[in-house]
Amino acid sequence: MKLKSNQLSSRFKQVFHNTGFGIMIVDKNRNLIEVNPKFCEMLGFTKEELIGENAQIIHTSNKAYKEFGEKAFNLVRNNKPVNLDWPFKKKNNEKIWFRIAGDPVADKDEVLWTVVDITERVKARDKIEQLALKLSRYLSPQVYQSIFSGKKNVKIEAYRKKLTVFFSDIKGFTEITDRLEPEVLSKLLNSYLNEMSKIALKYGGTIDKFVGDAILIFFGDPETKGEREDAHSCVLMALEMQERMHQLKNLWEDQGIANPLEIRIGINTGYCNVGNFGSENRLDYTIIGGEVNLASRLESNAMTGQILISQETYALIKKDIICEKKDEIKVKGIAHKIQTYKVVGSYENMAKKRKILNKEFDGFNLNIDLNISKKDKVISSLENTLKQLKKDQEK
Repeated sequence: MKLKSNQLSSRFKQVFHNTGFGIMIVDKNRNLIEVNPKFCEMLGFTKEELIGENAQIIHTSNKAYKEFGEKAFNLVRNNKPVNLDWPFKKKNNEKIWFRIAGDPVADKDEVLWTVVDITERVKARDKIEQLALKLSRYLSPQVYQSIFSGKKNVKIEAYRKKLTVFFSDIKGFTEITDRLEPEVLSKLLNSYLNEMSKIALKYGGTIDKFVGDAILIFFGDPETKGEREDAHSCVLMALEMQERMHQLKNLWEDQGIANPLEIRIGINTGYCNVGNFGSENRLDYTIIGGEVNLASRLESNAMTGQILISQETYALIKKDIICEKKDEIKVKGIAHKIQTYKVVGSYENMAKKRKILNKEFDGFNLNIDLNISKKDKVISSLENTLKQLKKDQEK
């Protein structure tokens, strides 16, 4: 049985006035032509104060009013669902958040909006985001993202993985601690760690920890680009850190630190245990193992301002990075001696600064620095080699 129009109107009015969510109806000019008691209660206005007014009266700013029109009304006009979280303004200018949905009124150029107060939910969400931001400063960004995205479990677990491990410290830092005021020392150390951290994050390194002036960084977990690329990124990071240190020294001299500060760096590649270590109540995401200790020993054996790497790292980066073979070192816990290499620079960067010829393929390797090489001997050697190659080819 069909309801009479006046019965439908009566029931609609009953729902309109008694429902638990706010309702407003606006015309094509966005003027308020009807509001229900719940809507007035939420915003602190009376019905008389709202009817006939433009909806701008309840928006937090003119900009917000225009943005809402662009987003919400375009959806309504295209018969698409509207479901927005939006800030509005109460009569006392206090901000209130609404979950707002809209539908065109049948046969009329009007829109009926329903609103639900979600202010407490938004405040709770903001608190969680602020807390998460604070916590993120205690974790490497990669670790933070993997935990909050659910990729990693926050529990005691570890696994073996091939990583490239980086150790560095400031040579002579302990000596200057006795000569500087604590405030100056703290400012210097924080400045240094901040600059080094920026570079580490630029190359994708996972910052494990700071111990005084020492830094432990590793590549290959929780994100990896492959063993060769991880090692390459680590060495490029170390080179940029060295370059940045030269710039920082000038700044520190202006602060009264006369003695030049240099960093020593050790890098090694190998299988490590990586994961969460500790107790059920306190975990530390870190790496352990002999390969980590070797990186530390390389750092302690490096000369001031030097990057010392192991044979394993050298094998991965030698096509892109210029290195000099150095002494073998004896490391506690390892039966054989460790061959070391000093990092000079990348072929790409060195070629920009100096004239370097470098070619390598199966059975052939050419590496000439035209700035320091004795050109007459180079020419003679190349000519003799070319003659020999031609003879072999004619046989």
